[in-house]
Amino acid sequence: VPGDNDDLLLYVIDTGNSDSMVLLTPDGHSLLIDAGESDDAGRILDTLSALGIESLDAVVATHPHADHIGSMAAVLNQIPVGTIYMTDFVTTTKTYEKMLGAIEENNVPAVNVTDGYAFDLGGVRFTVLNPQAREYGDANNSSIVLLAGYGGTKFLFEGDAEEEAIADMLANDSGLMDVDVLKVGHHGSHNATTQEFLNATTPSLAIINCGEGNDYGHPHKETLDMLGAMDVTVLRTDQDGDIAVFSDGTAVRYAAAA
Repeated sequence: VPGDNDDLLLYVIDTGNSDSMVLLTPDGHSLLIDAGESDDAGRILDTLSALGIESLDAVVATHPHADHIGSMAAVLNQIPVGTIYMTDFVTTTKTYEKMLGAIEENNVPAVNVTDGYAFDLGGVRFTVLNPQAREYGDANNSSIVLLAGYGGTKFLFEGDAEEEAIADMLANDSGLMDVDVLKVGHHGSHNATTQEFLNATTPSLAIINCGEGNDYGHPHKETLDMLGAMDVTVLRTDQDGDIAVFSDGTAVRYAAAA
């Protein structure tokens, strides 16, 4: 992997129409956000190994959909994990039950987080902007939205938060949302990106995790048009493969595998 150890690395794994990415701090702390589908375990574990990651300080399960937690049980069973951050939104799927089983079997401390929760890892400050302290009734709006600050640079990971959660974040947290890098919500679906949201976040770089020729038409044209109109550089796993973004605390640069 290019780059030197003085940089924060965000490595976005091309797992198709699903989400999995890892942050590696200059001093070797690591955090995994989501774990793709159930058949992505090999790819995720190989990537962690290639990055020299033998244990994870933390993992984040943004919400319990199969394209975000599919391989979480496999990761928890293979690699020591310090803490898993999740939400109290529960579901009855086998995938979710497997993840809960793996958390229990491996004695991983699990923390349910809401807006305002914050923690530090190797010089990076993580702040949770969603879910708000209210019931959303659906997993996507209940997604963990995570802000990562390193020096003067900021990354925002949107999970699959949709319009309802976005409106709440804009009402409560808009002052925090001016970022350099945006992990676009819900694979670029039109219901997870609003103009108001982009006006608040003003990213210079947007990353979309999506599968080549996926059945949902992700990323949607409306989302790409809005990003294009704001001159945001867009990287997509379906076109660019794995994506590496580096921050030295002042500026952000990137490299794509394709």
